[in-house]
Amino acid sequence: MTVCLAETGMPSCPLCRGEDIVTLAGSERAEASLCQHLSQCKSCGGTGFLRTRDAAGYEVMGHCARSGIVRRVSRFNEMALPARFHDVRLASYEARGGPHNNQRQMRGIVEELRDHLIDAKRPDGSIEPGVRGLGLSGTPGVGKTHLLCALARELTIDHGMLVRYADFSNLLWGLKSRFEQGSGEGALLAPLIEADVLILDEVGKGKASEWDISIVDALVAGRYNRRKTIVFATNYAFADTAGSVDMNRAASGTRAGGGLNHLETLKDRVHDRVFSRLCEMCELVTVIGPDQRKVALPESPRSLR
Repeated sequence: MTVCLAETGMPSCPLCRGEDIVTLAGSERAEASLCQHLSQCKSCGGTGFLRTRDAAGYEVMGHCARSGIVRRVSRFNEMALPARFHDVRLASYEARGGPHNNQRQMRGIVEELRDHLIDAKRPDGSIEPGVRGLGLSGTPGVGKTHLLCALARELTIDHGMLVRYADFSNLLWGLKSRFEQGSGEGALLAPLIEADVLILDEVGKGKASEWDISIVDALVAGRYNRRKTIVFATNYAFADTAGSVDMNRAASGTRAGGGLNHLETLKDRVHDRVFSRLCEMCELVTVIGPDQRKVALPESPRSLR
């Protein structure tokens, strides 16, 4: 019997590089689709089904590996990753090494979390509860979003996990839009609470109104009670240096916060109840390094005289 191409992969395929899935930057979100080589499979014709015969000689329909790939594509598209970060990977995270930077070590910390989640994966693809997550604090441009999105991409594309990504300020905007249309908050929050892994970016951003805090409280409390993993990033220092909550393995010896402004902290922004739960649910580390967006800027063109 001819073997389905989805079962063997196409490591030499220039489009998917052996992943069987191609991702593109959509208008707003990252989009994934099956690589075109799967539709050329002579065995399943890209349908994901194979005709086989059982021990009695009867023809039966069976699934090929493509059915699992279709699920991974669907989960990636439902995750709502930002379009700009559709193809990022942990291996492509560029660290700017230096005596007071820890960006080189940060990738290892995120990879360690990824491996813990893979180890906790059940046969049905769900994750055993209780895997401790990760919180990243750092000034803009140090690569926090890259790390979050790369982790999300690998968990869905490579391992088929149920992951949800949300930028906190966009989440609040979406909730307010639904409220104005007469819809409740539950429909939007439920998938974020129930996902195996929630990746939440820009925590603390916004007006920090009572309503804003009630939303992050509902998300954190919902996942806390279910013992589900949360990974988040913030531009705020976790707490003041006296609080000593920054458990940064990668930059031992540096002061908590890594130069962040301590006039207002994440603890101030989300209040004690939420912050206390995040401390229990996540290892909190600070990313220290230069703004990579500024480092990567090309030289300005010379003025015409």
